[in-house]
Amino acid sequence: MAESLIKTKESELKRQIILDEAAKLINKVGFKNAKMEDIAKKVGFSKASLYSYFKDKEEIVTNIAKVHLLNFYNKISDLPEKNLSAVEKLNIMKNAHMDFVKKSKNLMAVKLNYALMEKSHKEFIVLKLKTFDILKSILEQGKKDGVFNKNLDSDSAVNLLEAMFTGIAFVNSLVKNIKSDLIKDYDMEKMICFGMDFFYMGITNTNAEINKCS
Repeated sequence: MAESLIKTKESELKRQIILDEAAKLINKVGFKNAKMEDIAKKVGFSKASLYSYFKDKEEIVTNIAKVHLLNFYNKISDLPEKNLSAVEKLNIMKNAHMDFVKKSKNLMAVKLNYALMEKSHKEFIVLKLKTFDILKSILEQGKKDGVFNKNLDSDSAVNLLEAMFTGIAFVNSLVKNIKSDLIKDYDMEKMICFGMDFFYMGITNTNAEINKCS
């Protein structure tokens, strides 16, 4: 029993070492250029040994992305219960999201591949949906307190924000793989920050009429 527990702990430790070193490599060379043999060299494993822990690079990346998303969620999970204004909560969420983006910007291939996310880690999607609920609660609080537009459709706003992040990540992947004069000096972190500020300016315009599209 004790021997089995030790082996399990050793296996978990080795998996974590692989994830840590793979994350460093991907941050340096990008998801596309990171190879399983390079990851194996980083951790001092043979390629065959590496495959005994993870079946492919995609599984490694989804595990790294899940850890980052879990850290993001843990930073914001108690926001609905905190005695803070909706504006303060939204700023905390923005900063936590920016930290998540900085750590995960080279893992956006996972974010854009819904089939991979669903197949490999359904809990990844569950966590993401929980972050939607937290943002929705903040928006509803702001509407109630009169600091956000009272006509705001919170569900649509949450979906729009997520679509914006996904779109920014998609353009980032295009820029990295296609040379074009149309998009120069594209900085995904700056775009996310600008998008959050733009979103904030929109929902705090309490006098504007919205949700009038027909």
